[in-house]
Amino acid sequence: MRVVRQYVEKAQDLTSLKGIRLLRRMTPKQFSSPSVLLLSYPRSGSSWAGKILATSKQLAYLREPITQPYLKRLGGEQAVFNVEDSHSDFEKYRQLADEAFAGIPRVHRGVIDNKRDFLPFAKNTKQKLLIKEVNPGAAKFYCTRYNLFLCLLLRHPAAVALSFHERGWLQRHSELLTDESELDEWGRFGKLYGTFVAEAVEVVAQHHHAKIIQYEALVSDPKQQYANLFKACGVAMPDNFDSVIEQYCYSKSDLSSGYQTQRNSQLTAQKWKTKLSAEQINSLREGYLKSALAYYREPSDWPS
Repeated sequence: MRVVRQYVEKAQDLTSLKGIRLLRRMTPKQFSSPSVLLLSYPRSGSSWAGKILATSKQLAYLREPITQPYLKRLGGEQAVFNVEDSHSDFEKYRQLADEAFAGIPRVHRGVIDNKRDFLPFAKNTKQKLLIKEVNPGAAKFYCTRYNLFLCLLLRHPAAVALSFHERGWLQRHSELLTDESELDEWGRFGKLYGTFVAEAVEVVAQHHHAKIIQYEALVSDPKQQYANLFKACGVAMPDNFDSVIEQYCYSKSDLSSGYQTQRNSQLTAQKWKTKLSAEQINSLREGYLKSALAYYREPSDWPS
């Protein structure tokens, strides 16, 4: 019975999402400009940061409205790649992005955070779109094509690599880099991460409406850092801001799956220091330092 009930609930959820998509196409809701784009490498804490930002009543949140359908419905192979006209999937990606920034996401569970935010007759006319995405290789594409405020979220490459490793993604992802035969999979991942994020950082330097935030800064003082971030996005903090910070930053929830947004964020920031071996860290650092990313380069960032 439980399995049947789950299938029924899933079918009802998808049906309501299809209804929202149809209504959005027939009667588009106008969101305020600029949209807010929270962009990071996968497994950098952007789901956590996005969920906290989404507590503002002035933000209508879409979680990976481009990446999720691209990977799961449209045959995309990699979440991270350079988005340019010559890429074979450029038109697929462009269409998904155009719809997302128009507030018309594809039907995929988990993309829409609050369905009421996307109903065309909703009364809140001051809402902005908050779009969370995980392809830093698309930073230039986004900033060139759309009117947006870019929040680029960085995280220590060792923390990101550990998360990839725990999910069995590290080897396949590192195979994207084929010109560094002397590096093992950890080293190749380090260089990949640094290269893609360095390109996004360069885009931020050229874009007038952009901000770089580091995961480690968010967890060190979440109340002040998120207050600053809400202000930078041009939206009001939630009325229950203190309880939001307590819920999402100091939770005692089980973190074994690695997907929870309610967490003790300070513990997650430091986990790589005890989970990775010295050999893994050294290999990762060797590859990372071959990139041009100016963050996390000091010896103190890589304790032995």
